[in-house]
Amino acid sequence: MAKELFENYIKAVTSHVKFRFDRRAIGQELREHMEDLYEDLLSQDIDEEQAAQLTVDYMGDSEELGKELNEAHNPVLGYVWLWVRRLFILIFIAFGLPVISVGGCRAIGTGYGAVDRFFTELYEETPENLVYTVEVNRQVKVDDMVVGVEELRYYQNGDMELKYITYQELFSTALTGTFDFYDCYLTDGENYTSQFRPRNTQIEVSGIYYEAGSITYPDFPADAKECHFIYDREGRQFDMEISLLQKEEDL
Repeated sequence: MAKELFENYIKAVTSHVKFRFDRRAIGQELREHMEDLYEDLLSQDIDEEQAAQLTVDYMGDSEELGKELNEAHNPVLGYVWLWVRRLFILIFIAFGLPVISVGGCRAIGTGYGAVDRFFTELYEETPENLVYTVEVNRQVKVDDMVVGVEELRYYQNGDMELKYITYQELFSTALTGTFDFYDCYLTDGENYTSQFRPRNTQIEVSGIYYEAGSITYPDFPADAKECHFIYDREGRQFDMEISLLQKEEDL
């Protein structure tokens, strides 16, 4: 009951914050403060239901607090900062490639991911229908192409979203990579198998030698304990086994 009460209060507060990319950070701060207060009340032998209600009452009117936070988090400055973030990533991609030396192509994968995650953690609002996430950060090599899985996201409608990045090695002689997602599929190791579909793909950043985006696999089992991202083409194959037991639930 406490979590549901807290989340409803947090949503009511953050609904008044016009710069929506700040809502996640504000919500997390409110959540931590409320949980600390709740635990303190429980330690004073107050029952759970009463402690939860007292915590919300202590926080004050959600509309008033939301409006105060909206004034503190100026939406105009917020959107300026958001565009600075995007510009910074584009500059990294545009000018990072010409100046890198041996091992530099790997920097595209790790560097772009690090920059993007840094700003994403600050400003990305968690989707309301997100059930859990799994940090993967693993890479495999197919011929002259490096394929990386950054993260998995599972949603209430059964969609499993796979965040990926691909890039060619520095001294590759091929104009384009030989790897193709058409030869990939996702399985839970039991009854579920889903092939790649272009319509379920969203490309975030792309260039001649690199690409970052996400692939959605629908109807993935909610109770699956693992998944396998598999590639198989003409004797070249990999099976990336990913445990779902270390998932971070978004309650």
